[in-house]
Amino acid sequence: MFPTMLNRFILAILAVLMWLTGALVNVGAAPEEPRAVVERLNATLLQVMMNAQRLGFQGRADMLAPVLEKTFAFPEMARIAVGQHWNTLDPEQKAKLVERFTQMSIATFANRFDGYSGERFEIVGGEAAPRDRYLVRSDIVKPSGETVPLNYVFTRIDGDWRIVDVYLKGTISELATRRSEFVSVLGRQGFDELMRRIEKNIAALRG
Repeated sequence: MFPTMLNRFILAILAVLMWLTGALVNVGAAPEEPRAVVERLNATLLQVMMNAQRLGFQGRADMLAPVLEKTFAFPEMARIAVGQHWNTLDPEQKAKLVERFTQMSIATFANRFDGYSGERFEIVGGEAAPRDRYLVRSDIVKPSGETVPLNYVFTRIDGDWRIVDVYLKGTISELATRRSEFVSVLGRQGFDELMRRIEKNIAALRG
């Protein structure tokens, strides 16, 4: 009887230890909340802006790339940007589209944040959005006090919050603009022409 009770006691202790270990792992691996993701992104953008001239375009792109790739859901954004055409692409084309879309997105940021005149970033709020998404509202605050809204829409990718769209000036969906262009080109002129246009856009952003 005693050995049986002892065995049960040991098994109970082991179960508790396993639960505690799992809980600690889960706490350590908890995803960043959307606000924290935007704060990290804003800190990087500010550093890029303050060192824009010294870095040059390529330096800004290199500094931004690892943060943007961790912050944005570029594969999901590329899929949304081509709409139903995604299902007609083969695996090689999908991989190429995601690669070029990512390169273009990084180039866009490197081109857009190309100088510093005393601006600062401010997060002004956050709220749940349709389809289990989350919106973080932020401003670029100019020295004059003028604010430029820059809002981010988040979705969960493998448990992590990732940005899936940017609303320029608070209302203009960057992804919707891309989708309108991409779907039109794919439908009328095909995949190769879309790749050509994206590569042309990247070259123009480089200056």
